[in-house]
Amino acid sequence: MSVVRDLYQLQLVDSESQQKGNQLEEVNSSLGETAELVRARSDVEESKEKVGKLRSQLRALDLDVASVSSKLKKNQDRMYSGKVRNPKELNNLQEEAAALGRRRDELEDGQLDLMIETVEEEAELAEREARLVQIEANWRADQAALEDEKVELELRLLELEEDRNGIRARIGAAELADYDDLSQRLGGVAVVRMKHGVCQGCRVDVATGVARAVERGEGLHYCMICSRLLYGG
Repeated sequence: MSVVRDLYQLQLVDSESQQKGNQLEEVNSSLGETAELVRARSDVEESKEKVGKLRSQLRALDLDVASVSSKLKKNQDRMYSGKVRNPKELNNLQEEAAALGRRRDELEDGQLDLMIETVEEEAELAEREARLVQIEANWRADQAALEDEKVELELRLLELEEDRNGIRARIGAAELADYDDLSQRLGGVAVVRMKHGVCQGCRVDVATGVARAVERGEGLHYCMICSRLLYGG
């Protein structure tokens, strides 16, 4: 096998290694919790906190209503017991009963509003929890697929590294040094194919004499425009 063909094979391996390495980086960056998942969990916790506060307020309001109702009952029991004969005391009891009745009405109105708000927030919580379940299910499936892809990429990179070492062992030190220098300077692409007399690196026609030599595999020839090594196989 000619040196230029070995160099071209090395280029194919290095290019695929670079591609697979980039894909592996993307996979690794995609592993872990997504912003969507974190946000969905945060939304659920936010709703839980709201519902918890509303339920606590509702329990406190229930106690207030019960307390006022108890005071009102005691007031009415005393007022209608027949034991209160003093007109002034009776009038005070009536005024107190009216005030307690108004207070109870106010508390019950607030109680109703709070119950409605609690039901609405509970519905919002249930909706967010259902959404979180779906997002988590999709996320787990995506993570499993990414883990499989990661394993495949890592295995392929190991194969490519073995191929790379084998090819480099067949190439002379001078040619390897030239290849590595070109690769570093030209964005990782040191060797390109020439098809129908055209360099596939820069898409420019190659001089006829050089093109014929490249096609015959005679020596190492470089594109005059992009400086890459030409392979005519």
